[in-house]
Amino acid sequence: MLSFRARSFFSQICARYTSTMFNRIGKKVVDLDTPALLIDLDKFEKNLKKLPESLLAVNSGVKVRPHCKAHKCPTIAHKQISHGAVGVCCQKLSEAESMVVGGIKDILISNEVVGLSKLHRLASLAKQANISVCVDNVEVAREMSQAAV
Repeated sequence: MLSFRARSFFSQICARYTSTMFNRIGKKVVDLDTPALLIDLDKFEKNLKKLPESLLAVNSGVKVRPHCKAHKCPTIAHKQISHGAVGVCCQKLSEAESMVVGGIKDILISNEVVGLSKLHRLASLAKQANISVCVDNVEVAREMSQAAV
């Protein structure tokens, strides 16, 4: 059975899901539907503290922007930011949208966003948060600029 601390953390993560999610806390791993986010809280918290400490030892000017493609969870992203990250990276526009809905305000999309409908979604998202996007093609950059107006 999970500790109160673990239940509280998972309750935050699952807040946007139906109450059936809470029935899964404490179940055996083999009984969980996949995909499922499983976290060793002690290791997670240790790693949260370790990164800023190790960066300070090397260079106080280094900024961290962790990638969310593995956890895709705004609650975890908030924890990372509260421990020194300047924002997060997302691989896709849909991941960035999820992060913004979850309250994350500084996002780098590390893959190009192409297609008119996605570019309009991106422009809309940029009104709600500080969004940066990597591009490797000047035409995509032009299309982004046009969609933003």
